[in-house]
Amino acid sequence: MKLNMQKIKKLIGITAFLSFHLFAFAQDEERYYADSNIISSSKGDAVHLVKLKKAYKIGDGLTLSSSKGTFNITQTLQTLYGVNSQNKNLSAPNSEFSVRRARLTLISNLFDNKFSTVFRINYPSNFQSTTSGNRSFNTTLQEAYIEYRPNRMHTLNFGLRADYIDSRETRMQGENLGFINRSAVSEAFDAIFDYGIRYKGNFKLGGKHLLRPYASITTGDSRSALQRNFGGLKYGIRLDYLPFDKFSSGGEFFMDDLVREEKPKLVIGVVYSFNDGQSSVDGNNGGRFLYGDSLRNILLPSFSKFGVDYLFKYRGFYSMGSFFTTQSNVPSNIKGEYRLNGTFLSYATTQTDEQTKNLVRSRLNLGSGINIQAGYLLPSDFGFGLRYTSLNANASSASFANFNKHYTFILNKYLYKHDFKVQLEIGYEELTDVLKTATQNGNYYSQLMFTIQL
Repeated sequence: MKLNMQKIKKLIGITAFLSFHLFAFAQDEERYYADSNIISSSKGDAVHLVKLKKAYKIGDGLTLSSSKGTFNITQTLQTLYGVNSQNKNLSAPNSEFSVRRARLTLISNLFDNKFSTVFRINYPSNFQSTTSGNRSFNTTLQEAYIEYRPNRMHTLNFGLRADYIDSRETRMQGENLGFINRSAVSEAFDAIFDYGIRYKGNFKLGGKHLLRPYASITTGDSRSALQRNFGGLKYGIRLDYLPFDKFSSGGEFFMDDLVREEKPKLVIGVVYSFNDGQSSVDGNNGGRFLYGDSLRNILLPSFSKFGVDYLFKYRGFYSMGSFFTTQSNVPSNIKGEYRLNGTFLSYATTQTDEQTKNLVRSRLNLGSGINIQAGYLLPSDFGFGLRYTSLNANASSASFANFNKHYTFILNKYLYKHDFKVQLEIGYEELTDVLKTATQNGNYYSQLMFTIQL
């Protein structure tokens, strides 16, 4: 696939022109720490005076401290402008102004960091879930869980949070991505948030070799499970191997090598999950599709996912990739489905079991995907990256792979780590051959995003 340079220049020009005028008119994992640099005016449990940290830096937030622990508040704002066109000649472009994220995060660490609580909300969320019955929910609440660490080797947490058993991209907060969005593989197969109980281990195998096992039992219905769990449970495991010791300064949980690892660092992971009652396309909107037998007892398909991924960093260079595949098993005695208003619709008696199974499969993201990306950070803190993503949907799957090939270039300027940065991204999403026309073969787009964390 060859990209026309004139088209690329045109997209960059439109974004740069509008961003100039905007300026003219406008005039997870490593979050738990014991900070010895907090100013405190009292001893004992009480906090009589609250101050910022000495030598406050962007992203530190506001911290309260006592002898029992710390309480930290941070806020994030990401604003985005985008323009895209699905026409080969880039005519009739569409534009978008949006608040990508506006988050408030509260984290507490108690009793020598043995207990932590995490609470995070994202204000721009306005999503209404179309689920069965008179019920809806929004995505404002993103995380709310309690974590217990008896020692450095074992961690347990319970509640709502981003899951361990999705792709490595979801282990990175949105503010810490080297691209503006996660890849199409992540969008197709990652539910991200779910409610349940999880375990994380950290073991040394000798020398600098590390093994990190993860296990989880969750609802499989994402945030809609806060009101009701429609299906069965979702069981997942992840096994990460780090042959060269851990990454410096939490580098495992952001993309670009801001730390400039002096020695090669690598993590390789294997993931498997099984949901014994899937009721949405990828597990992020539980209750969307409910089926029943002749007695109207709820029947749901199972859904399994397998994947491998990696992250490598060395002296400003990073490379990251993943491969995921999904499949499903549909019960043979489904005789109808529940409408969105809660009433039951019986299928025609002439509808065969195979036709019913194909209908169910057409509402699931079934297939595979591969994502490969790499980037380099210059000494000037300008970074650039390239990404290639390919999706392959099964014949009876939901239409998650209409754009089956994705090509992306990103230019980042880190003013202060991931806490203050500007990102310019251009890309092309190619339509599958059967959807291409004489005037349209994909989507050309350009995005500009600003991020600040306080």
